[in-house]
Amino acid sequence: MLNEQTQPDHSADILMHLPSHLEQPYGTKARIGLIVLSTDPVIERDFHKLVPGDDIGVYSTRIYLETPNSDRTLTALQDEIEEAVKLIIPDTRLDAVVFGCTAASTLIGPDQIAARVARGRPGLATTNPATASLAALRRLGAKKIVLVTPYTMEMTANVCKFLSEGGLQFTSVRAIGCDTDDAIGSVPASVYVDAVRQSDLAGADAIFISCTVTKALSEIEMLEAETGLPVVTSNQASFWHALTLAGWSTPINGYGRLLREMW
Repeated sequence: MLNEQTQPDHSADILMHLPSHLEQPYGTKARIGLIVLSTDPVIERDFHKLVPGDDIGVYSTRIYLETPNSDRTLTALQDEIEEAVKLIIPDTRLDAVVFGCTAASTLIGPDQIAARVARGRPGLATTNPATASLAALRRLGAKKIVLVTPYTMEMTANVCKFLSEGGLQFTSVRAIGCDTDDAIGSVPASVYVDAVRQSDLAGADAIFISCTVTKALSEIEMLEAETGLPVVTSNQASFWHALTLAGWSTPINGYGRLLREMW
């Protein structure tokens, strides 16, 4: 037994092992920042799933969202953006940042989001799921779309207004009715598939499944094959748009026509 006079010897010879050279951190070709809501259990999973290799790096931080979701709580997120963006690898090159909420983006507005990011990280390219999805649908040549959301009727109306003001029309709009991210993240992927199948596809140019919390990413390829229409989701579009802003132009397979062809 050890006593006060006999102490264990933790000493060791520590040798320096200096590298002969250094290389860049992950994301040599594109580094994407991600501002995630405190309640979102999906967006980081989807972004990391979309990364094809170490040439792309995704780095995230989180901001607080009061629940249940409402116009007031989502709009309040704008006050957290400036400080949040300062936390994303501040000493390393960052090429673009995504503010990760579709519904909040339609309420706050893309210009205000960009302004808040610029205060915290001047010169950084900025996007959000609403802007990115609209850009993706335009890039795909869509004029009329099928819209499926997990939101309440009121929140879905906000998204419809944003997309309509962007020049899009709807052949069908379906809303699942959730008002928290926990509820949205609990909706099975099959529900979105069924919603698309029950929508009016006649005359539609594309399908948009809104919200960063939907379990829809892995259904894109199947839905495109079944319907013959390009499918856009909030996370897929945000990833694509951020990479576009970062200068990426290499096709990424497995997640629809947007990432495969639209560069």
